[in-house]
Amino acid sequence: LFVILLTAMAFWANYLSGNEAFYKRALENSKEESYSGIVIEKYIDSSQHCTPMIKFTSNTSNAAINSFWDEVEVGDSIVKVKDQPNIYLYKNNQLKQVFDYNVYYQNLKARKSNINKK
Repeated sequence: LFVILLTAMAFWANYLSGNEAFYKRALENSKEESYSGIVIEKYIDSSQHCTPMIKFTSNTSNAAINSFWDEVEVGDSIVKVKDQPNIYLYKNNQLKQVFDYNVYYQNLKARKSNINKK
């Protein structure tokens, strides 16, 4: 329990500091993900700190970034290829949006930097 608490505190400290290494690790973790399928459900997982989740026809679920989750609807198709920073959102078999983790984490860093300057 102590180790889990210590790890959580270190993670939170990195997040609050706007540490470059934190965002680089987060990007690499995001790139490691691989999933695809047709969305059958969107929900908020209260057991995981109210994390937005997307459930696929394969009966697997993945966490989603809020801004991306807001764009997804039941029936859409999503493709996330391992080692790539992009998530592809298809509506009616047409590419509708490309969510880029590189851009997402750069924006977070910039926002954190602006907050720290105030």
